[in-house]
Amino acid sequence: MRKNGPIRMCVTCRVRELQKELIRLQHKDNTIIPYSGQGRSLYLCSACSSNDKKVRSLMRRFRVTDSNFERLVKYLKELDSNG
Repeated sequence: MRKNGPIRMCVTCRVRELQKELIRLQHKDNTIIPYSGQGRSLYLCSACSSNDKKVRSLMRRFRVTDSNFERLVKYLKELDSNG
């Protein structure tokens, strides 16, 4: 059975989901930020966004500093609590 809508892949675990079910982020100026609507983006599934180890591996892959890691974790936890 085919899901309706565009399918995207989580950058850390490579699971494929509907675009609306994934968290869209952007790598810009050595930081990972919420998608601003311009430029390229990456997707993160909810399972990976709640796993600090996977988020840290994502940060290492994009060579992002630890101060930005704390900000990203806070943003992801806020998204998780809001649903």
